[in-house]
Amino acid sequence: MRNLLYHDLHYNVKSKHLPSCCSKIGIKERVKSVLNYKKPHYAWTILASCILLKIGLGGVVMCIAGNFVTPVVRELGSSVSEFTTLVSVKAAAMALMFTAAAKILASRKIGYVMGIAALAQILGIALMATYNSVYMFYFSGALIGIGAAFTGYVAVPVLINMWFKEKTGTVLGIVMAVEKVAVIMYTMLSAQFIVKFGWRKSYVILALISLLVSVPALFLLVKTPEEKGIEPYGAENTADNLEENKIKEPGFTRKEALRMPLFYLVWFTCMLYSVACGVQQYIANFSTMEMQQTITFGSTAAMAVSLGCAVSSTVLGYINDKFGVKAGLAWGAFFYAVGYGLMIMSIDNPELIIVASVLVGFGGVMYSVQSPLLVRSVLGDKNYSSIWALMMVGNSLIGAFSFSPIGLFYDISGSYKGAFIMAIALHIIAFLIGSKSVNMSIKIRQTGKIK
Repeated sequence: MRNLLYHDLHYNVKSKHLPSCCSKIGIKERVKSVLNYKKPHYAWTILASCILLKIGLGGVVMCIAGNFVTPVVRELGSSVSEFTTLVSVKAAAMALMFTAAAKILASRKIGYVMGIAALAQILGIALMATYNSVYMFYFSGALIGIGAAFTGYVAVPVLINMWFKEKTGTVLGIVMAVEKVAVIMYTMLSAQFIVKFGWRKSYVILALISLLVSVPALFLLVKTPEEKGIEPYGAENTADNLEENKIKEPGFTRKEALRMPLFYLVWFTCMLYSVACGVQQYIANFSTMEMQQTITFGSTAAMAVSLGCAVSSTVLGYINDKFGVKAGLAWGAFFYAVGYGLMIMSIDNPELIIVASVLVGFGGVMYSVQSPLLVRSVLGDKNYSSIWALMMVGNSLIGAFSFSPIGLFYDISGSYKGAFIMAIALHIIAFLIGSKSVNMSIKIRQTGKIK
């Protein structure tokens, strides 16, 4: 802008005449525009940092088993279940650290905490290249899980909630969509790496990618609004809206929340989504076992679910911002009902599986996107981090322990139809209970009574 202004003035001196755009008034306006130029709000830098976190570390962590199962099991002579137990160890370690993570993230320099946690996860991934016993992988699973508590499903919603008082759903949806796309990308890349370099070097390559893409932004860019000395994005508008509508923002402490039926209604809703989320992970098995399709076809169906999730993440976040949390709850119930309804129909019509998988994906982000937005909307911002972290302990554990029993539907009946019907029912119940909790929260805001 300054160079352009200089060019215009220089032109005027040499040509001895002033173009109409460079009259005295025009020059004043252009100088004023330079002086009044505002940088983008720092919240958008935080969004970029979260995206880099998901592009690098977030996507890699979701692929530490996957394509590695076959080569690792063959070389080490272990069973598949022995190796994949590292995923359960990771989930358990992560769940047990959630409440501690919320306290530390709120009381320390958040960028340093997340950066150190990311380095711990990267170390765990790199160490897997050196193991000669399947049981050694459990150490990496625990290390990655502990680190993930500070960079994953608790940390990212908490960080976004710190910085965005408007467009929170859209921003969270974008970040989660990036993670879904990253998982697809690393699923394909890890397969190519393993074929070309072997599974050991592939772990090192993935660790290096995570290090270069994700870590610098965490240490250098991630700050709290207090550290930057500015208000979150949309804070002024949010305060004005609350005052205009004479609605109080419920800033419950965790102790207060634990005494309220509202807290348990929301938590139960999140748990329903956690259990239902496990059903979609059996779609590849459904395609290959029950439908007698090829493994390639099954992986295509699983990828279709991931693509549906990636698209839905951004759309669902926008719907929450534009139309409210109830609309988001309805989105999940509708697409799960349609998606799994088509999945059941595909038993006799295999050509429907891919379309059904995409639609299931549209409803498949209720746990990762809708749940934190529901908690924030119903229980408020003030103590969101500690309340959401406590809920995530139960959400993660019930999801982990309910995953294997879902397979019993096929073991007992020879079909996943019962699992699909259960998923539809869980989403409908979640819609009803979640909507009830929203109504109760609105009443509390209007009356100011928390009991």
